[in-house]
Amino acid sequence: MKGLIVGMPIVLLLAACSKTSDYAPASGATGEDIFKSACVECHTPKVGGHYFELDPDMNTVAAVSNKINEGSFAMPAFAQIQGEALQELSEYVLTNTKAE
Repeated sequence: MKGLIVGMPIVLLLAACSKTSDYAPASGATGEDIFKSACVECHTPKVGGHYFELDPDMNTVAAVSNKINEGSFAMPAFAQIQGEALQELSEYVLTNTKAE
């Protein structure tokens, strides 16, 4: 019983995060606007003010854009972020990533 109680929040968290988001950015939204509306709930600044420490293979606009659109195990897919909005958001993420 104790294991069920401890494990349940983890299962609920993963179930809530591993779906497709219906978020769509407002017309003309900047990368920062989109990040603050759709991403900051899960991605908060780390020490030093940056949000991410990405592997070198993720340090490209294309890789970040793909992650945003496809999601991952714990991140929902944001399929409605496309075009210029996706480019702006991807560039914002890379600008706020700690270089390795």
